[in-house]
Amino acid sequence: MNETTRTLTFVGIAVVALIAAFVTDRASQPVELTGYENVGQEFYPDFTDPTQARSLRVVSYDEDSATLKVFNVEFKDGAWRIPSHHDYPADAEDELAETAASLVGVVRGALESRRKSDHERFGVIDPLDESNTNLQGRGQRLTLAKEGGAPLVDFIIGKQVPEQPGEYYVRKVDEDSVYRTKLNVDLSSDFSDWIEPDLLKVDRDRLVEIIVNKYSIDEANRSLKDKELSTLKRQNSSSPWELEGMNKETEKLNTADVNQMINTLVDLKIQGIRPKPAAIAAELKKSGQLQLKNAMDFVDLQSKGFIVARTQSGGQMLVSNEGEVIVITNQGVVYSLYFGEIFTGSTLDIEVGNGSKEQKEKSPKKGSEKEADQKETASADKKEDAVEKPGKTKEDDALKTSRYLFVTVTFDPSFIGDPPQKPTEPKKPADLKEKADDDKPADAKSDDKKDEKQDQKADEKKPDPAADYAAAMKKYESELKTYEKQLKEYDEKVIKGQELVQQLNERFADWYYVISANSFEKLRMSRSALVEPADKPEEGQGKPGPGNPGLGIPGLNLPGMKLPAQPTEKPAAPKPAPAKKPAPAQPEGESKPAAGKPEAKPKSPPKESAAKKGSEEKAPQAKPPEKAASPE
Repeated sequence: MNETTRTLTFVGIAVVALIAAFVTDRASQPVELTGYENVGQEFYPDFTDPTQARSLRVVSYDEDSATLKVFNVEFKDGAWRIPSHHDYPADAEDELAETAASLVGVVRGALESRRKSDHERFGVIDPLDESNTNLQGRGQRLTLAKEGGAPLVDFIIGKQVPEQPGEYYVRKVDEDSVYRTKLNVDLSSDFSDWIEPDLLKVDRDRLVEIIVNKYSIDEANRSLKDKELSTLKRQNSSSPWELEGMNKETEKLNTADVNQMINTLVDLKIQGIRPKPAAIAAELKKSGQLQLKNAMDFVDLQSKGFIVARTQSGGQMLVSNEGEVIVITNQGVVYSLYFGEIFTGSTLDIEVGNGSKEQKEKSPKKGSEKEADQKETASADKKEDAVEKPGKTKEDDALKTSRYLFVTVTFDPSFIGDPPQKPTEPKKPADLKEKADDDKPADAKSDDKKDEKQDQKADEKKPDPAADYAAAMKKYESELKTYEKQLKEYDEKVIKGQELVQQLNERFADWYYVISANSFEKLRMSRSALVEPADKPEEGQGKPGPGNPGLGIPGLNLPGMKLPAQPTEKPAAPKPAPAKKPAPAQPEGESKPAAGKPEAKPKSPPKESAAKKGSEEKAPQAKPPEKAASPE
């Protein structure tokens, strides 16, 4: 080996040794850990104003059914709407403001992992990530955005930290690091929590009539069958309900079931919605009447259990699979509730519909109307997740039974009350002299006054047409003022009732509603459920007789109870007239007793006393005035 080769070999060994020393030095240095520098820092430090939020989206994934649920609320076209639910109007402003405020200043807690492979373990896989094939470990994605769509907050919320209430595994959508995070988000993705759930918005004290028009449609013969009409009425909120046609001797009202029906009406909840065809909705908003203009609208109605039939006059009439209930208030508002097709589905199917998953069923036959309720109860046995994420509803994805509902509203002023009647102006007597005192001289006026006094004395007992006319006019003017006041109040009631009907029609016109099968059963009650047998009186209590002399008097109509003998009252003898006292003046047309003869004793009490006595004995109750016939 020559000198040059040896030198190059030593140089190479030195270079290798130098590289090895450098690598060894670098390997011995501590590893720089990323992610920890963010502990204690806010996820979104620029998000400080919760009023900037103009939309909310919650995306969750159900592992058992492998289905994705997207719920979002957005402010658009000047109103809050729910795009995920057919743009249904949302009552969201306060709810969204509270949610946004709870997400301001959310801080990263302890770092749990920086590896993407740990996302499944902590349940923070993005539910919208289609590139990830894992069906387990998907979290709930919560996004707040300002107007225009720019995100303010975008989290993936995972599982709850064991034994740490209020702490969850959380990561930002664009980061892999997972942190323990304290969350106080009172958020619901339940449709009913973001809308006005009260369907009818009716006050129980205003209810005056409820008509249950129970029938079914014979689709084969295109006719109605099993028809039964039950009408409940009352005069006002303090009056009892009465059922038309009830035999009060053998039947009485089943107040428990009637109250249950009314409670269901007042508290009827929206469980889901479906949009109506635009042409149907437009006509309902305009006139409150259903008018079909094309075949597709007919198909849409029929698919949900509603059929438009022709009337004898050539008009159109809506009928439904399971009849209708008509609810009337003292504001003149007439609600018509038509019950359509029954179907089963998951919570999402019920809320917005999911086409293939909605399973239509035949309506329950007579005598088995509780089948739907039993199915709904049986579906509640499904187990819920052991760990609940914030905002995740306790959703039971087992099939539940529901029913379509079609609501229309009309105005009937007869239920407001009869309009006031204008009083009739009295006619002026033809022979009444017109006074023109202002045109007479003073001497003439004085003479006229003397003549009037003389005439007044002469004609004290004669009728005075002028005085009668003046009194009648005074009464008429008073009645006219009362009439004008009552007419104004009546007109205001009519206007308010019409405005309310218009508001309700605008609300109901766009939507088919979905209600629970249980609510349907409580509303469409048969007559046999509305009445029960009357209480029969015990033996010896029902009829008057020798053994029951105290009938109708509390404490005195008990069997076997003896009453003390009552003294027989004798009419008091009339007092003799005073001997020297002059008889009172007799009114015209009555004869005086002959001179020297005493007045004959009256054979019966005076008429006034007899009438009074008769009224005390009979005291019949006045019948309440009948209301106008209910709409059919």
